Amino acid sequence: MSTKWRDIFFQSRMFSCMETFTRTIAPQARVRRRVSTSTTATCCSYSNSTSYLRPLRSMMMINSSSVVGKKMPQQNGRRRSSSQQQRTTNEIKVKAEMPADIAYMRKETPPVNKNLPKVLVAGGGIAGLITAAACKRKGMEVTVFEKVVKYKPFGGPIQLQCNSQGALDSIDPKMAEEVFTRGTITGDRVNGLLDGVSGEWFYRFDTRQPCFMNGLPLTLVLSRYDLLDILREGVGDENIMMGTIVDSYEHTKDGKVVATLTDGTKYEGDVLIGCDGIRSKIRKQMRNGEETKLAYAGYAVYTAVCNYSQPFREPEHTDPTKVGYQVFLGPKQYFVSSDVGDGQQQYYAFLEVPEGNNDVYASCDDWANYKEMLLDRFGSWAPAVKERLECTRPEDIELRDVCDVLPDPRWVHRNVALLGDSAHAVQPNLGQGGGQAIESAYVLADELSKCEGKKGIELALMKYATRRFLRTSSIHGLSRFSSLMNTVYRRYLGDEPYDWYPEPVKKFWANVAKLKIPHPGSVMGQIVLMGSMPVILEYVGAGFFGFLPEWLAGAATGNGKDRVPRNQVPGVSAPLRDLKPDDFKMKGFPGIAK
Repeated sequence: MSTKWRDIFFQSRMFSCMETFTRTIAPQARVRRRVSTSTTATCCSYSNSTSYLRPLRSMMMINSSSVVGKKMPQQNGRRRSSSQQQRTTNEIKVKAEMPADIAYMRKETPPVNKNLPKVLVAGGGIAGLITAAACKRKGMEVTVFEKVVKYKPFGGPIQLQCNSQGALDSIDPKMAEEVFTRGTITGDRVNGLLDGVSGEWFYRFDTRQPCFMNGLPLTLVLSRYDLLDILREGVGDENIMMGTIVDSYEHTKDGKVVATLTDGTKYEGDVLIGCDGIRSKIRKQMRNGEETKLAYAGYAVYTAVCNYSQPFREPEHTDPTKVGYQVFLGPKQYFVSSDVGDGQQQYYAFLEVPEGNNDVYASCDDWANYKEMLLDRFGSWAPAVKERLECTRPEDIELRDVCDVLPDPRWVHRNVALLGDSAHAVQPNLGQGGGQAIESAYVLADELSKCEGKKGIELALMKYATRRFLRTSSIHGLSRFSSLMNTVYRRYLGDEPYDWYPEPVKKFWANVAKLKIPHPGSVMGQIVLMGSMPVILEYVGAGFFGFLPEWLAGAATGNGKDRVPRNQVPGVSAPLRDLKPDDFKMKGFPGIAK
């Protein structure tokens, strides 16, 4: 995507951050954004290390009452030099006032409006809690039924890309700002794909561009428990019934829905939203007892969080101050790693194994633990991969199957609807499971908020499904494509011949591989990626909002009027990275660039 074309393409969404933040006309002239009357920031001058930002056309995320005169944040535990602090203080000046339009969006949640539908939510995970929080913010009465007795820390960190944060900001700016505060930004660094064996870059991509062009926050990671805690506070403990499971539902003659719990207790509402996961009971009843077959992805994933860098140790093969997210490619396996803050890295080792884990690697019978098995399996891979495995405690590695659900438009049954994994479960390759749930929650609440007098609920649910089905299906397809691309990657012609080849053919290709001829598939793959990745990043991150119809664009920016466009400023609300434009670019001829 050329610079000229990009500037033309995004001109309707770009806005200035000068002495005052001014607003542009929303796409297709549907909404006039409010004009801020408060002086807020000047962020037009940057050091050479951040010259790639040009005059940053975005808003600043400021949680403190004043930034001027305060010390700039440290980077990964390292104290910044006095010259760096002085330079940043001189070049980025922030006043103490909160912009009027941000303050307006941060208004308190309204009291319950009895004229709006009462919403019952089956499931209190990320999808269930954000659904309830979104409906509550619109003035609806909500009740969440969650099976666990108490929320406890579990699993590793979760990645939230700019689309999910933008949708969350549209739902509740306070919750979004808490996410910004607790999360670790990874989208401001170099991210991309690498050859698993050599460790050389196969393709670097710049995840900042969709954010800067659309006024969206940079990709970050944070603890799942922290995210649940933020969402739980948004819903309110009084609206969450812990230790309860919705077993079934029934419609009443007067247009209500009754949810029956596993203990026989019944609760009546105007709407029931099934957020009860990939093995949803609500979905099964909605489809007349039909079991939805889970689509096995063809591989298992071994995941852990390891102590990789300072303050624990000095990393040898990856500088986490410059590199955020890496995918090491290889046939029948790949390795994904991301910085998650505080000197830690989270990784996912994907291995191609038969369904049911009927495999010597999945069973791990020949090794003392998963760590030794993975070190054996990735023994010939790049030092950066092995370094992460060596930093891991054996007991921290977890094994999970990877499944999704094939797109099926049957999301609604009268005044019952599905949301989250029950409706649109995806593979983890794009980090969009939680993100799509947040987008869906925004759209659902937006439609239900129009049901004054509790009328038109079924139509509202159908509109919600219409606005979300093609967007989630597109993300589902892109996630699957990413998995396919990862597992069929070959660096050299003849590498890893297929198992079904006769032995003489395998030997022939093994000899060809010794010549180290670049594989035509990888050459063409890199050329295609260099041309298509900016478009993919823009679609996943922002949906081409204003250019594509709403039912395909998604809700990364809400509906264009429920949030103030803003993202982080390096050195103020994000670390000041020592990165230059060339750090994000591939070098060399397309197809064999590094």
